Amino acid sequence: MQWSEYSTAERIKRLRGAMTQEQLAEAANVSVGVVRKLERGGTASLPSLLSIASALGTDIAVLLGQQAPRRSMDRDERAALRALSAATHDAAIGIPTDTEPGTVEELRGVVRRADTAYWAGRYTELGALLGALLPEARARYDVAEADEREAAAGVLADVFQTAGMAANVWGSRDLAYAALTYGRQIAVQVGDDLRDAHLAATTAWVNLRDGRTAQGFTLAAAQADRIEPKMSEHDPDRLSVYGQLVTNAAVAASRGGASPDTAREYLSQAHAVGARLGAEHARGRHAQPFGPLYAATQAMSIAVALGDTGGALRLMDTIRLDDTVPLATRARYGLDVALTHVECRRWDQAADTLEKVCGMAPGWVRHQMLPGVIISRLSGVSVARLRGLAHAAGVPLAVR
Repeated sequence: MQWSEYSTAERIKRLRGAMTQEQLAEAANVSVGVVRKLERGGTASLPSLLSIASALGTDIAVLLGQQAPRRSMDRDERAALRALSAATHDAAIGIPTDTEPGTVEELRGVVRRADTAYWAGRYTELGALLGALLPEARARYDVAEADEREAAAGVLADVFQTAGMAANVWGSRDLAYAALTYGRQIAVQVGDDLRDAHLAATTAWVNLRDGRTAQGFTLAAAQADRIEPKMSEHDPDRLSVYGQLVTNAAVAASRGGASPDTAREYLSQAHAVGARLGAEHARGRHAQPFGPLYAATQAMSIAVALGDTGGALRLMDTIRLDDTVPLATRARYGLDVALTHVECRRWDQAADTLEKVCGMAPGWVRHQMLPGVIISRLSGVSVARLRGLAHAAGVPLAVR
C-alpha cells in the first residue's frame, strides 16, 4: 500500500510509533484532544498540523500523504531531528540561553567532532551534539568582542552547515535549506565570502537530493564563477571550495540540470583543481574534503548518471580510495560500483558490493535510496540473500 493511500489518521499513528498520544501532544504543544480527534479521522487547524508534523520529525507534506517518509528513521533519530529543528531556529533567532558558552577554540573542537560523527554515519550522536552546540555557538557569537567576532561567526556558520547536512540526510529538506540559509546570513554579515560559497555548495547538494537539479546547477555554477581562484593562487581552502562547487555543478548537470557536455566540462575543471591540490583537503578541516580522489568518485557517479557503463568500468579499474576520503563518500562510491555491476548483469558482484557497503556504513546506508534501486534490479540472487540485503539496507521486501 502506498503512503498516499493511507488516511491522515493512519499516517499519524504510523509516524507516532511507540510514542503515546499524550507524549505527541506535549511535544507538539497541542491538546491531547487534538491528537485523538485526528487519529479518529477528524480535522485540525493548519498550525496544529504543522506543530504535529514537527513533533514527529517530519514535514507537513508527509503528514498529508503528498510525500513518503524516510523509511529508515528510528525513534531516536526522529527525536534528534525534532531537537535539531528547535535548536536551529532558536539559534537563528538568537533566543538567549542560560548556558555559559565555551571559547571559540573549544567550540571549534566540538564542531569537528560533530563533523566526524556526520561522515561516520553516527547520526543520533550528531543530533545530540548539534542540539547542544547550536545555542552555545550562537551565545558565543552574541557576546564576542570585535577582535573575535569573525572567528565566532565562522564557528556558528560551520555549525549551521553541519546542521543542514544532518537535516538533508534525514530527509528534512526544509530544515536543511533553513539551516544553510542561516549560516550564509552569518557569513555575509562578517564578510566571509569563502564560507558563504561553501555553504552555497552544500545548498546545491541539497538541491540535488531534492530533485531540483537545475537550481543546484545554477547555484553551484554561479558561486564557482564568483570565487574562482587565479591561476597563481594556491590557497588550499579556496581551491577546495571551488572544486566542490564545480563538482556539484557537474553532478547536477549529469542528472538533468544541464547538458551532458556541460557536465563533462565542469568535471574536467574538477579534475584540474584536484590535481592542483594534490591531496584531499577540507576548508578549515570542515565538511566535504575535496581533492583528486573525491573528483574521481564523482566522475564515477556522473558516468553512471549519463549511462556511460564503459566509462564507469574503466574508472572502477583505476580508482583506489583510502582513509583520506570520508566513510560516507567511500560508501556512496560503492553504491555506484554495485549499480554498474547490475548494468553489466554481474549479479553476484553487485550483491557482494552492496553487502560490503551495508557492513562498512550501516547508519549511512539506511538513509539512501539507491540500495532499493539496486535490490529491485538484482536477478540470479537467492531470495534469502535478497532478504538479508534488504534488511541491512532498510529496504522494504516489497521492493522485489
